[in-house]
Amino acid sequence: MNLSAEELWEFYRRCGKLRVRFQTMAAQSLPPAKVVEHCKALGLPVDRELYQADEGELAYALDLAVYQAPPGRSRAIDRIARQYAGREGEESALVLNALSRSWLSLFQVLGPHPEAGLVLQDLVLGGEVWVLDEALAEHAAPGTVLGIRLGRVCGFAITCGVVAVLDPAMATEVQREVGDDRDLAEELLGNLRFVRGLWLLGLGFRPE
Repeated sequence: MNLSAEELWEFYRRCGKLRVRFQTMAAQSLPPAKVVEHCKALGLPVDRELYQADEGELAYALDLAVYQAPPGRSRAIDRIARQYAGREGEESALVLNALSRSWLSLFQVLGPHPEAGLVLQDLVLGGEVWVLDEALAEHAAPGTVLGIRLGRVCGFAITCGVVAVLDPAMATEVQREVGDDRDLAEELLGNLRFVRGLWLLGLGFRPE
């Protein structure tokens, strides 16, 4: 991209606002009971109207509600992407595509990207990815292992909202379990119980 660092960060911020908008729409399209179900699975104190939920903690339950779905069912984020396809501007289309094609994995921070943001290595699926995220750029030191859902926008990727800082040993264990079997890796990374375990770690809990 032929943008300065300042222009990249401005573009990223616009993408971030669109991400929040579309994820909120996806969450609001779901029955409240579904979000409550995910809150309870994460051990979050919440009533049926979600009034007792901490906003930061609720984001982990909303991720599960928006990006996970039972076998044979469509995800809330995919329904929103289909609903608004062709009805929004170019940047909205880029973000909708990024969210609907986002992937979750375990990543290690390699260091700063020469233009802006960070370079992460996907420890499970392989490859490197350029990520723009202000919080990660400020706080994630090289070598940090993270569980994140990323969506590629236009050369770079953005996070889908929540992050779990992990013990590197967990990534090693997952690598050992899946080996070079990409199908097995994708199956594991898409498994609700596995993702829930990551977000429990993100919330500071130890999964059972």
